[in-house]
Amino acid sequence: MKNILVIVLFLSKILLATAGSDYNFNFRNEVYDPYIKTVTLEVNNLPTLFPVITLNSSQYVMLKFDDLLNEERTLYYKIIHCNKEWEPSGLSEIEVINGFNDERLRRYEYSANTRTPYLHYWQQFPNKDTKFKVSGNYLLVIYENNLDNPLLTRRFVVTENKVSVAINSTYPGDVENIRYKQEMQVNINYEKFKMRNPVEEVTIMMLQNDDWNNAIQAKPSFFSGNILKFNKVKTFSWWGLAEYREMDTRSLMRLGRHVKFVERNKNSVDVLLVTDEPRRNKVHISTFDFNGKFIVDNFERLSNRRIVDVLDQYAGTIQSDPSLRQSLRDSLVNSISRRNALLDSDYGAEEQNFKSDYTNVTFILDDNIELENNSIYILGGMNNWLPSEEYKMQYDAKRDMFSATVQMKQGYYNYMYGIVNDEGSIDYKSMEGSWNETENEYQAVIYYRGLGDIYDRVIGFTNYNTNSGLLSIR
Repeated sequence: MKNILVIVLFLSKILLATAGSDYNFNFRNEVYDPYIKTVTLEVNNLPTLFPVITLNSSQYVMLKFDDLLNEERTLYYKIIHCNKEWEPSGLSEIEVINGFNDERLRRYEYSANTRTPYLHYWQQFPNKDTKFKVSGNYLLVIYENNLDNPLLTRRFVVTENKVSVAINSTYPGDVENIRYKQEMQVNINYEKFKMRNPVEEVTIMMLQNDDWNNAIQAKPSFFSGNILKFNKVKTFSWWGLAEYREMDTRSLMRLGRHVKFVERNKNSVDVLLVTDEPRRNKVHISTFDFNGKFIVDNFERLSNRRIVDVLDQYAGTIQSDPSLRQSLRDSLVNSISRRNALLDSDYGAEEQNFKSDYTNVTFILDDNIELENNSIYILGGMNNWLPSEEYKMQYDAKRDMFSATVQMKQGYYNYMYGIVNDEGSIDYKSMEGSWNETENEYQAVIYYRGLGDIYDRVIGFTNYNTNSGLLSIR
């Protein structure tokens, strides 16, 4: 009987390992439904952090998105464990998750006082139904009714933090572009994590500004003592590019940064941005940015008060003795607490997430560049740095300019222009220029697969900033 069980488990792993091509979605950050907007995956509710958490810690990732269909749909989430190439790892769900998969999304809030109605969804991971057993790459899939109807996919990483990682900037090995590129060297200290053959068992993946599209994977050059060195010339090298462009629509009563005009209509809000120009022949200018990320906010919403503060104010207006007012307040708080307990969290939708409106933002680019068969796209964290028809710039012959109108939620956004060819390759440098001095963030994910291991563990992660050096090790 024991041998039969072993054979069944072995065959199931083979089937899972070969099932990656059967999925009706890509294993990357992508949106498949036109009604799904403003997707974020935040670490501990902080929108500017790379989505990585430590195994068996108090850290969590919070998925947030809006459904502009504005109807209650039967939505579910599924979590798929992946190898370092972002393919299904072949591990069964029982080996990866403690609890359940394919659970329904029950946490949502209707938008309030917005011209564009929508449902705002949120879901925390891990939660009472779903906890992670192993480290590695994970793909989160949100789907309607069944997995053949995906709405969105999102990547995140779970790390064990078994090794320490040090990143240093170095002069680019590409001497011809020494003023325009950035190059990194990496050292890994594995003193507390013994390995038999570290050069073969360890792989590092580095990204520039959270963008998986520019990720570089490499093996160690050599090791000395307990230090693995990744210092082969030109291995971790990127164009420095420029600081991200910005736009601020957090207020619709006044003009935010890079906003030229706001028109408030009965059923919509139109925002016209200041005309952009190419930066390929300009000098480098150091400005603050979020390295491509965005933040949702609305300055005209009600003050972001906690519910207990509102209840205090309400109970204070009741014409009765203090004990009765306190009893009323406590009763209301207890009711809310019981509801939150059923939802596995005391987290409720923040005001800015369901009181921020959607606007029609028009981008204008004044550029006489020759594109041939290529196209210009607006790219950033808001569209996962992936070209899509919505963010494609169209040429306006009358004004001799490029423009695009995109439906975007109120907030502060970073973006760049990129030229995309027929093969999908993105060229930022021809639009934005490139400088070695540009402030960028780099993320390093350390994978380990030892002799006999059947999946890629993540044993370390580091975030590095070219201006301030090492920011955090989690």
